[in-house]
Amino acid sequence: MTGELVCKDWPAGPQRPHRVSAAGVPPVLVVGTAGDPATPYAEAVSLARQFPGGMLLSFEAPGHTGYGRNPCVDRTVEEYLIRLAKVRPGTACTP
Repeated sequence: MTGELVCKDWPAGPQRPHRVSAAGVPPVLVVGTAGDPATPYAEAVSLARQFPGGMLLSFEAPGHTGYGRNPCVDRTVEEYLIRLAKVRPGTACTP
């Protein structure tokens, strides 16, 4: 997949994520890929918890990103964006 090459020259290394403050936002869906070498899954878990009503969709696969790579992820994200369909805790997609 050549789409991943876009970020190959972005800076990398030990960077500390900052906490978000997003009072009043509608529920946010965060997609975390368990085997992502660039964006650790634990940070997706943390981010989802920081949003009021935050939801986490786990993609149990290696690689960077989940959307556009898996029909389950695509369908879940699109249902959220189009119909605001909530994602239940523990929801995961597999390759």
